[in-house]
Amino acid sequence: MNDIGQLSLEYLFIFMILLIIFSIISIPLLMESIENTEDVLDVVKTENALNQLSSQVKYVYYSDEGTRIVKSIHIPRDMRIEYKSSSGRHYLSTKVNLNDNTTKNVMVEVPCKVTFKNNPNYYYTNVYNRWYYNTEFKWINNNKTSNVDINFK
Repeated sequence: MNDIGQLSLEYLFIFMILLIIFSIISIPLLMESIENTEDVLDVVKTENALNQLSSQVKYVYYSDEGTRIVKSIHIPRDMRIEYKSSSGRHYLSTKVNLNDNTTKNVMVEVPCKVTFKNNPNYYYTNVYNRWYYNTEFKWINNNKTSNVDINFK
């Protein structure tokens, strides 16, 4: 009877050692996978917010002059949204900090120049993780240029 008990105890001991070895190997891989998934989620949420802004800018731009709309926009994280122009194309852009201490630029094309805060000289704004219920998009004409202004309220 003692031999059978000792044999099952040895199997249990071997099983515990294999379980420890498996967890030592798999937990770091699992943590890296979770961090990568969080990074992808942050980038997708940020790109979705920029796409929402872009679609509203397109609506105002392709409507008649003087168009003004007010929409609710959810910003998923604190970020600095910038207007950039490159090779005659217009973009809304922001940076996302990833878990490996790198940054990823997220850019969405818009049809025209974009300004912020009702000021034709502001090409960036800082927004925070919350709902902006009265975000105003309006058409502005000044000095032979036309642009859409975004004012987060």
